[in-house]
Amino acid sequence: MIEITIFPMTNKPDGSAELCEPRVDPDSYDVLVQDDDGEVLAETDDLPSYEDAVAAVEKYLLEYPGADVNYGDF
Repeated sequence: MIEITIFPMTNKPDGSAELCEPRVDPDSYDVLVQDDDGEVLAETDDLPSYEDAVAAVEKYLLEYPGADVNYGDF
């Protein structure tokens, strides 16, 4: 089964990003598409809003219909 996941991200001082901890407002969102083995099939990084991330999920669902979706409600 293919899974599409939204990850809330926070920027680090060195310019990289990491998964956002709960109760911290994310700086951006990443969307990742993976197969059962964890292989990354597609990804979109640095989306500025949750709405943009949901739009990316909807786009990926056209390519991967029937995929499970995790909307990042951590």
